[in-house]
Amino acid sequence: MKVTKKKMPLGQKVFYILSFLFLISAFIYLGTKNYEVKNKVKDNELFTKEYGISKDNVFVYKNAKEILELLNSNSGLFFFAFPENTWSSNYALLLNEVAKEENINQIYYYNFYTDRVKKDYYYQNIVDFFTNYTYVMDDEAQNLYAPTFAIIKDGEIIYFDNETAILPRNYSLKEYWTQEKKNNKKEALRTMIKTYKRLSNE
Repeated sequence: MKVTKKKMPLGQKVFYILSFLFLISAFIYLGTKNYEVKNKVKDNELFTKEYGISKDNVFVYKNAKEILELLNSNSGLFFFAFPENTWSSNYALLLNEVAKEENINQIYYYNFYTDRVKKDYYYQNIVDFFTNYTYVMDDEAQNLYAPTFAIIKDGEIIYFDNETAILPRNYSLKEYWTQEKKNNKKEALRTMIKTYKRLSNE
């Protein structure tokens, strides 16, 4: 007995084709979408975990692209460091104390280490922004070194400090950061932050 297959209705064919095309499009879109994983830990808590300072801190995490955009068109305080650098936590502690005293509610923080190793495009442009302030090595390479702190007003550098990024000899933290030096550094930071606040109010 011969079985005759029924022809698929045109409407059903169109439905299947459209469904297939939709699924293919969805796979392509979802496969190429650039997802940004949101860190569930608050910035101040993550900074405390990485640097061991109080949770009552003002550091806000930014990536290289965000930092470059802020440098070129905005004003703010910027801290460049990475947790593996032992000098960064001491500087962060002093900086946070002064910022809190001066009612600064955020300092943009950028961990540049991985981007420096990879020679990331945005990182290189950040280095170029500070070209007149960064160290030039024997091979003529310029980079950011930790810790570095900068104050930017309307895209212009008004303060740049990388005093402990590269030292003339192998100091220990205790040797270098005497109470007198801590006091002097805090006073220098306070003076420049006050200047920034005054310029921002003009």
